[in-house]
Amino acid sequence: MRTRWLPLGLLVALSVPACKRDAPRAPSDEPPAVSPAPAPAPATSTTVDTVDAGWQTPEATRLSGVQYTAPTKVFGVLGVALPERRFDSIGPGYKIGTLIAGPYRGADLVSARFRTDEPCKGEGCDDPMYLRLVRVAGKLVFLARNSDVGWSGLWPGAFSAEGPSLVSDSQFAVPAFLAADTILHDSETFRLVSRRCKGDSLKIAFRHAVFHAVRFDGQLFYVTRPDGSCLTFEYVPYFTEKEIVWSNPPREPNRSAYSWKQSDEFGKLEVRYDAFVPDTAVRLDRDATVVGHTQRGDPVYELKDPNHALLKEFYQDYSADFAHAEERAKQFAGNNQEQASGLQPPKHSYEQFVAARPIVLWRDPFGRVMRFTNNDFLPVSLVEPIIYVYPTAPQRLHVEAKPLYAIKASIPPYHDGWDVWAQPSGTLTDATDQRTYSYLFWEGLSSISPMPQEGFVIPRQEIAGFFERILPRLGLNERESRDFRDAWLPRFREAPYYFITFLPRATIDRLAPLVVTPQPDAVIRVLMDYRPLWTSERVNAPHLPAPPERRGFTVVEWGGILRD
Repeated sequence: MRTRWLPLGLLVALSVPACKRDAPRAPSDEPPAVSPAPAPAPATSTTVDTVDAGWQTPEATRLSGVQYTAPTKVFGVLGVALPERRFDSIGPGYKIGTLIAGPYRGADLVSARFRTDEPCKGEGCDDPMYLRLVRVAGKLVFLARNSDVGWSGLWPGAFSAEGPSLVSDSQFAVPAFLAADTILHDSETFRLVSRRCKGDSLKIAFRHAVFHAVRFDGQLFYVTRPDGSCLTFEYVPYFTEKEIVWSNPPREPNRSAYSWKQSDEFGKLEVRYDAFVPDTAVRLDRDATVVGHTQRGDPVYELKDPNHALLKEFYQDYSADFAHAEERAKQFAGNNQEQASGLQPPKHSYEQFVAARPIVLWRDPFGRVMRFTNNDFLPVSLVEPIIYVYPTAPQRLHVEAKPLYAIKASIPPYHDGWDVWAQPSGTLTDATDQRTYSYLFWEGLSSISPMPQEGFVIPRQEIAGFFERILPRLGLNERESRDFRDAWLPRFREAPYYFITFLPRATIDRLAPLVVTPQPDAVIRVLMDYRPLWTSERVNAPHLPAPPERRGFTVVEWGGILRD
C-alpha cells in the first residue's frame, strides 16, 4: 500500500510512508447508496501483449498457475456513494485468464480498476489501483493479497445489485499480482517507484522469474502485467558511503550521508541533480580520480579539477540556498542579528566545500556513471508534518505552515494557510470544501540543516518498540503516536540499523515556523531525523527536554526529515 501526504521544511525533506487515507471510514448501519458511475476508460488494457512479455509461455503458465487470455469484459462500472460527498467506483472488470491450479482451479481470474475521490497522501498516492478477483460458482472472490486497496464492507451491496455476490479471501494469491516493493535480479536490487509505465517500446533488460520481461529506458525498469497494470522500478546501489573504503578520505567528514536519486515528489528528498552523469559532462578516465572502493571492489571517484563545472554549479546552488535561509532566519529573529546567526549554520567557503567531497561518482552495473551528492549541502525535505488541533470549544481557526520554500503538497489544499472549524475532539471541517479531516497535512522544503550527531542507534527489528517508548516522552498521545508509527515504520525496512534523532524545538521553529490564530495555549512539535546504518555505531544520546504540558487550546505536530 502507498501512503499519501507529506510536508517539507527549510531546504530539509520531511517524508511520509506509503498509501494512507485521511481517516478510516466508520462503519455505517445504513446500506450504501448504489449509483451509476461515469464510464471511465477501460480499467484493464484490452491490448496487452502477453505473448511478447512472456506470460503465455508454458513455463510462465506452470509457475503462475494461470493460463492468461485476451481480456474479456465481465462486469461494468459499479459506483458507491460515500459520506462527505465522496465516491468510489470499481470497474469495468475483465477476465484476464483461467486458474489451472490451486483451490480455484478452472475459475476465471478477473481484474478491475478502482477509483476514489478520497484525499490521500504519500508515495504513489495517485497511481492506478486495481482489484483482482476470482469468478467462481456465481460469486466473485476478492483476492486481498493481490489487490491495491483493502476490503471495504461497502462493496458487496454494489456487486449484488449487478448480480454476483462478493466475498473476500485473505490467503490465496497469484504471484504476478503480489505487492512488490522490491525485486531481485542476480545480486542487484530494484525498488518500486511507481505503478505507472511508459508506453514506449523498450528493450528487455533481463527476465525475472515472476515478472518475466523487465524493460529498460536507460534510467528506469518497467514490468507490464497481464491485466495491463504496470510497475516501475529503479536500480538501488548496493552500498552507501558508510561501506566505501576510502584510500583518500575527505578532509571534512560527511554528517548527513549522500543522496543519488533526483526527485521533486512529495515524500522524497529533493535532489536537483540527475543521478546519471552523461559522458559529455564527465569521462571517468579523463576527469576523475579513484578515492576509494566499494565492498565488491568497484572503484569510487571524485572529480580531479576542483573547479569542474559540476562543482561550481553545486556550490552556486548551495550559496543561493544559504542566502535564502539566512534571510528567512533574519525574518524569524526580527532585528536580533545575534539570534539570527545562531539559527543558521555557518556557510562553507568554496575551498571547505570542495574539501568535504560534495560529489562522488561510481559506474553502476548498467554502465551508467552515477552521481552521489553530499546531503550536508542540500536543503532538507520536511515530510508529513501532521498537525492536530484541539481547542477547548468549537472554534474557527487560521493555521499557517511557513517552510522556507513553497509547500509542495497539502490536505486540505493550502491557500495562504488553512481556515478550519475545529472541535475539541480534533475533528476539522475545512471552511472552503466543507469536508471533514482528522488533521492537517503538508510537505515542503526548508533550509540547509546538517544532521545532529547525538541520537540513538536502533536495530531494525526494535524500531517499532523504540517509537512506542520514545514518542510519549516527546509529548504525543496514543492516537498521535500510532499515526506516526503507521506513517514512518515502512521507511525502516532496508538497513540492519538506523540512527534516529529528534530536533530541538528551536531548530524546528527555524525550519518551518507554525502560526495558529487565535494563539494556542500549548504547542508540541516533534521532528525526526534519521539515516540507515549497515553496521552498529556508538553515539551519544541527545538531551530530550520535557514537552510542554497539554493545557487549554493545544496544537500538536509531528513529521520527519528525509535525506536519502
